[in-house]
Amino acid sequence: MRTTDLHTAVRSPMRAAHRATTTGYAGSAPRRRTGTTVVPGGGAATTPTAGWRGGHRRAAGRTALVGATALVTLGWLVAILAAPHLTISAGWRMVALFCHLTCLVVGFGAVLTVDWFSLRWMVRREQLGAVLNAARGAHLLIWLGLVGLVVSGTALGPDMSSAMVWVKLLAVLVVGVNGLFLGRVRDRLVAVQGRPPWSALLPGVAAAVTSQLGWWTATLIGFLSANR
Repeated sequence: MRTTDLHTAVRSPMRAAHRATTTGYAGSAPRRRTGTTVVPGGGAATTPTAGWRGGHRRAAGRTALVGATALVTLGWLVAILAAPHLTISAGWRMVALFCHLTCLVVGFGAVLTVDWFSLRWMVRREQLGAVLNAARGAHLLIWLGLVGLVVSGTALGPDMSSAMVWVKLLAVLVVGVNGLFLGRVRDRLVAVQGRPPWSALLPGVAAAVTSQLGWWTATLIGFLSANR
């Protein structure tokens, strides 16, 4: 037997054993991972896993929700306590007013967008995944708008002796806390298979209505206060 024939005879079993070790079994095509799904034959996974509703984050626990609520309330109290002690010039007041209106457009506009998608889903014009994707995309804008409203409103020096101003401040607090609860409701909807039952949807509907009432109350009172 020639030397080349001997090398070929030795290498063939070794290569077959190596393939069997790397692929998991002999005589099969290699596997490739796509995300968390193993696809035989090197194909790509195209079907989302069960319960997928737009790649949302993991649902927050009750402890995390309580901690976030306490943090939002603390920030609200700090803004109220700091407002009477802030004095800014007329020029900076105009800057603060511009930021206040901009944050209102950003935050409230994002809320209206999400609620519009939710309304379209209720009349079966949108898929639930589209609604949850819209909520995920608008999440940061809503909170940036809300925080900006609080900070710029504090710089504007609201009249703390006015009952209407206190109603507006409480509406802002309700919007913040309700936003945390609404995020938890949407996280729960992610795990629902198929069309969610009304028992799972009612908390979300109540939170959406509360959000609209809070934003509109704060907007109308701010408009009336600016025109006095």
